[in-house]
Amino acid sequence: MLTTRSRPASGAVVPARTKSAAMLLSALLSGCSWAFMTKPPEVVAAPNYPIDCTTSRAAPILDTVCLGYFVLNGLYLAAVKDCAQASLGETCYNQSTKSAGILLSAGLGLLCTISASSGYGYASRCENQKDLNALCITGDQSACQRLRPGWVPQAMGAPSYPTSRPQPPVPPDAAGGCFKDTDCKGDRICVSGACVEPKPSAPVTKPPQ
Repeated sequence: MLTTRSRPASGAVVPARTKSAAMLLSALLSGCSWAFMTKPPEVVAAPNYPIDCTTSRAAPILDTVCLGYFVLNGLYLAAVKDCAQASLGETCYNQSTKSAGILLSAGLGLLCTISASSGYGYASRCENQKDLNALCITGDQSACQRLRPGWVPQAMGAPSYPTSRPQPPVPPDAAGGCFKDTDCKGDRICVSGACVEPKPSAPVTKPPQ
């Protein structure tokens, strides 16, 4: 009498569900450096003011963990047996599931690698900029110019308006002239920018009676 033994599905279904949940969680954690870090500025507009960026490496570390998971997941999928060749009760995946899983792991692993590399670079540049920024704030001009080449501090007492802006008019006393009659002393009046005595008025002639 011939008997047929079927391979139990539970051997493959339970690990598949567990791995799917782990892969989904890792996918959500990928790109942490891009999502949660503040990049250091490419151009520091005001090197003598505090710079805002992220020095913590927590996000790129999570990206590194994410990369490790997808590398291990890809190796596992490559090593696990095809269900067409597996023994009874042995965990297996069909070939299409293995291929899709390996490609997905490779893609997400590459994403985690790029994000982690960016995150470590952001943190390193931010630390360097903040060190120079602290020196610049305390008066180190070389540190300021390393953050922004050619930068010079504003001179003390320098006017807040551009030098090309028209300057306020010189007071009449300083210029030796006048702008209006009240700028002149006594009864003198302002004529063409100079204070002059007013001309005597002509006598009023009464008409004959």
